[in-house]
Amino acid sequence: MRYLLCTILISMCGISCAFCQTEQEGKVMAWEDFVTMMMDEGDEEGGVDTELMEQLFELYGNPMNVNEATKEDLSMLPFLNEEQVEEILKYREKNGRMESLGELMFVKSLGRKEREMLRLFVEVKEDTPPSDGTPIPTLKELLRRGNHEAVWRTDIPFYEKVGYQDVPSEVLEKSPNKVYRGDKFHNAFRYAFASKNHLMAGVQMEKDAGERGVDYISGYVMLKGMGIVKNAILGNYKVSFGKGLAVNTSVKYSKMMMMSSMDRMDAGITKHSSMSESGYFTGGAATFRLRNWHISAFGSYRKGDGTYNNDSIGLSSLKTDGLHRTRLERSKKGNLGISNFGGNIHWENKGLQLSATAIATHLEVSLMPKHDTAASTYLHYDASGKDFFVGSLAYAYRYKSLTFSGETAFSHTKKQNGTASLNSLRWRVNSDNVLMLIGRYYGAKFVSLNGKAFGENSKVQNEEGIFLGWTSKSIRNMEIQTYVDAMYFPWMKQYVSASSHGYEGMVQALYSPSSKWSLLARYRIKAKQKDLAYDTDAKSFTTLKYNTNHNIKLQLNLNLSPYVTLRTSATGTLVSFGNNPNEKGFAISENFRWQNPKTKCRIDLGITYFNTDNYNARIYQNEPSLLYTSSSTSYYYKGIRTTLLASVPIVKQSLFINAKFGMTKYFNRDTIGSGLEMIDANHREDLQVQLRWKF
Repeated sequence: MRYLLCTILISMCGISCAFCQTEQEGKVMAWEDFVTMMMDEGDEEGGVDTELMEQLFELYGNPMNVNEATKEDLSMLPFLNEEQVEEILKYREKNGRMESLGELMFVKSLGRKEREMLRLFVEVKEDTPPSDGTPIPTLKELLRRGNHEAVWRTDIPFYEKVGYQDVPSEVLEKSPNKVYRGDKFHNAFRYAFASKNHLMAGVQMEKDAGERGVDYISGYVMLKGMGIVKNAILGNYKVSFGKGLAVNTSVKYSKMMMMSSMDRMDAGITKHSSMSESGYFTGGAATFRLRNWHISAFGSYRKGDGTYNNDSIGLSSLKTDGLHRTRLERSKKGNLGISNFGGNIHWENKGLQLSATAIATHLEVSLMPKHDTAASTYLHYDASGKDFFVGSLAYAYRYKSLTFSGETAFSHTKKQNGTASLNSLRWRVNSDNVLMLIGRYYGAKFVSLNGKAFGENSKVQNEEGIFLGWTSKSIRNMEIQTYVDAMYFPWMKQYVSASSHGYEGMVQALYSPSSKWSLLARYRIKAKQKDLAYDTDAKSFTTLKYNTNHNIKLQLNLNLSPYVTLRTSATGTLVSFGNNPNEKGFAISENFRWQNPKTKCRIDLGITYFNTDNYNARIYQNEPSLLYTSSSTSYYYKGIRTTLLASVPIVKQSLFINAKFGMTKYFNRDTIGSGLEMIDANHREDLQVQLRWKF
C-alpha cells in the first residue's frame, strides 16, 4: 500500500510539472525560500517557533496594504527592526501613498534581503483612498469583501507502534495505559475569514494520533482598526506586552532573530489561530487608541490540564503537550480551571515609549511541586499556590542611531516574591554595522506563569546573562552575524545540583554575490555545566563539568534557472563532557526544488545521510514541510532520510493539494523509539496530505 501511494505521489509530481508550465516573469522570492531563510536563523534544536510561522503564513495569504499598515502591523514581521518600521512610516508620511513596492528602495535602512521578504507580506492597492480620510467600513462591506480559507490535513503512518497493538482484555484491565485509545491517524481542520485587515474570524479542530474523536476545538472573532478600537477579540487569543516578562503567550524568537527584533515592544492582543492546545487565553480582550495612549484589558477563563501528585493533594505540574491518548492522559484533560485578568497602558511620544502591565492568575487547584528528595530539590522555587500576580514597566527610547529598551517586573505570591529585568541597547554604528547588547536578570524567586522572554531557559526564572551581538554588511555581497552569550543560573536545575554557568557563541557568514547562488557558513559553540558522577574504590561523588557542543554547518544554494533550486548542506557536531570520550556526528543533505511562483506549483525532493555516535551527538536539520507547519528533525545513529513533497493547484489559485511522503531507514538499529511509541522495525514511512481552498 505504501509503495502504491508513493507511486501516486510521484505521478502527481510529474503531472504537476506539465500542468503548471507557464512563462515566468523573473526570479522573485517565494514563500518556500522565505521559510528556508527563517529556518537558517532559528535555534538548532527547536527550529523556528511553529506559531510564528503560522502567523506569517496567514499574513502571506492576506498581505497588508503598505499604504494602510500601522506600526503594529509592520512590527509583526520578525525581520524588521524598530528603526526600519519607523523609516517606512516616515517615508509614507513625507511622500504620500506608495505607487509601487519599488519605492521601498528609497527606505535607506532596508537592504535587498529585507525588501524581498517584505514583498511577501505587503502590497499596493490602487483603489486605496488617502490615509488621512479613510472611512470606517461597514459590517456589510466587510462581509462582502472578505476572503475565506479552509485547510484540511491528515497524516497516515505506514507502520505500527506498540501503543496501537492488540492487548488481551485481562491485561488491559490491570494496565489500562498500555494502549492508545484512538486510531493512529492525525487529522486537523482550520477555517479562516479575513476582510481588509479589519475583521477576522476562524475555527480550528484537531485530533492527534492516538486520540479518540475531535479532541481540540478553538475559535475567535476579531475586529481591528475600527475608530478608537485598535483591536477587540472574543474567543481564544494571545497576549504579549513589553518584553514578555509579565505576559507573553505569543511567540518566542531565537537568539539570532532577537538581533533585529529585540528593540520592539507591545505586540498586544492577537488571535490564537494555531493548533497549539496550551498557552492561550479564552474570553475577551480589547485595546483602545486615544491619541498617544493605548489602553488594553483582557479576561480569560479556560480549562487546562494538570498532573496531580501521588497523594492526590495539589498538582505537581501543568500539562501543556495537548496529548490525550491513554486513559491516564485523558484523566488529566480539563481538570484544572485557570482564570487570568489583566491590562496594559501604553504611551508613546517622539521616540519615547512607556508601557505598564499587570496580570493576575488564579488556579482552582493549588500547584504543589514536590521537592523533598535530593533529585527534586531543584523544584524548590517552582511556582506553587493558587494565586499569582505579576506587574511590570516596559520602556524604550530612540535617539538617532541608539535605541534603549527594556522591561522590569515583579511577582507576588504567598510563598515567592521576586524580580526580573531585561534590557537592551542597539547601536546602528553606520549603514552597514549594528551592535546589540542585551542584559537579563531573572530571579530564582520570580514567578510568571504566562511569561516568555529572551533567554536560555523555557521559564523567565533562575537566569542571569549578558549577550553581545554584531551584524555587519561592510564586505560587499556578504552579511556577517555573530554573538556571544554568557549565562549564570543561581539556583539548581535538573541534573545540575548547584549554581552553574554556561556560554554560547556563534558566527555566521552569508555570501550572496548574485541571485543565482549563495554560500552560508556557520559555527556555533554551546556549553553549560552539568553534574558528572565519578566512581572510585572509596566512594562516589558528583562534580560540575561543562557539557560542550560544537556545531558547524555549510550550505550552498544554487538557482539553476527561474524554476530550479538546489540546496546542498553539510553539518557536523562534536560533544565533550568532562573526561568522557568525545561524541561526534555528521549529516549531508541535498534538496531539489522545482517551483513556479506564478502558478504556485512546487516539488521538493530531499535526501539526507546521517551518522552519529549516539543520541547525545544528534544533529538538527530543517526540511520542507506542508503549509502552516515547520519541520525540525533530529538525526542520530546511522541512516538515511528521504522526502518527497508536491504542491499542485487543482483549480487555478483557489484549490490546492499538498502532499509529503517521508521515509527514514536506520542501518544500525532494529527498533525505533521506546515505550508505546516504539516501532519494531528499522524503518518508518509516512504520508501527509493537505487540501487548501481559498474563496
